Amino acid sequence: MGTTLLGKRWEYDVCLNDCTLAGIPMPDHNTFGLPLENHWSEQCPPTIVGQYNAPLSQSRVCLDFVGTNLVFNFETFPGYTIKSAVVTWKVAGIDGEPPVNNPPPTTNILCNPQGDGSYLCTLPFNAILGVPSTSSVTTLMAGMCPRGDREGLDFYFQFFGLVEPVGGGPAIPFVQQYPCSARAADRSCTAWNTVYPYVEVAYRCTNCNVQPCPSSPPSSSVASSTTSTSSSTSSSSSTTSSSSTTDSSSTSSTAPPPSLKTCSFGTAFGYQNPVAGNPRSFTLNTQSGQGCNRWGWYETPTVASLQGGISGPLYVGAGGNDITKAIDGRVTVTYLLNPPYALAEVHVNLVCLPLTKCAPGQYTYNAGAIPNLPTWSNPTPLVYPTCTGGSQAALIVHASINILTVTSVCPSPKAT
Repeated sequence: MGTTLLGKRWEYDVCLNDCTLAGIPMPDHNTFGLPLENHWSEQCPPTIVGQYNAPLSQSRVCLDFVGTNLVFNFETFPGYTIKSAVVTWKVAGIDGEPPVNNPPPTTNILCNPQGDGSYLCTLPFNAILGVPSTSSVTTLMAGMCPRGDREGLDFYFQFFGLVEPVGGGPAIPFVQQYPCSARAADRSCTAWNTVYPYVEVAYRCTNCNVQPCPSSPPSSSVASSTTSTSSSTSSSSSTTSSSSTTDSSSTSSTAPPPSLKTCSFGTAFGYQNPVAGNPRSFTLNTQSGQGCNRWGWYETPTVASLQGGISGPLYVGAGGNDITKAIDGRVTVTYLLNPPYALAEVHVNLVCLPLTKCAPGQYTYNAGAIPNLPTWSNPTPLVYPTCTGGSQAALIVHASINILTVTSVCPSPKAT
């Protein structure tokens, strides 16, 4: 097991601005580490546009503790403009202990654009801990630092959104990079662990070393000190409201993010666009098999084309699916959905023509009860079939799509 090597620092605004908090353990913003990478020290996990091993553009999401919030700053991508950004999160447990919750992350936070093109979003400590927003600072810090001046909490995160090319063009998704599994001498990543469609982030806590108050304050006067985050910069700088030792101190608070409602949006099929006027997708209703008299498409990719990678839109989901690799005749399908859409189920069929059945539940690979994730890959690659008598292999990519909305009424499903 790797050893957690996390240094200490002290410029946390909550500590510096309240002498009543002297000696209270608090999260350290310079001690973020990645447990899936043997606690590699990293405050800004990378994000990518395109393939993980040959990205079109790269950026990062920087984490910080500002006031009683965990803040995420999505930095800009060279050559692209961010159009939306989302964080999906879940508490794994306490760093260094067996996880209490299993991945993947399930709760979404919508982020807001900043003046410089970056996106910023906040996750209040009380939302992380499931306690009232009126909870005192000492209560929040006790929850964020359950082991005191040691390791703090462990999180599962997904970072995703949409970007557009600066010179114009359709929006395409970005996601977090896979965890790094090997590094070169210059510390750059040379291999990635594609098993994990999320990142795991932990931190440690350090006692607040502000000077104690000159005289003991009344026991009932510990006020909840929070900060308001500047929306005009991409950094994690903030203006703080200093709490006093009287019970009339003034505080400002960050409004909690709007709650998202999950609505069924409909079913979706992958579609491969024509190449030089030649179709790459064919309608299911041209097949005579059971349940094929319906809308949707299938493709007939060769092993060679899969080795190069094929991709296309996922209708109705307004996202994309990539048949990203075929190694030794084995195929992995990766779904990437654009916000505010999310996956509920995925189904992949890889068989020989003619199709004998088209009902998604009877496909080669099925995954249900997916908790509103923007991306999914089949964990075990599918075997490319050996077809006889001149038959071709057929690939069907299907999904059930949810839409995440802040409205009280769900829109009507688009298709079944």
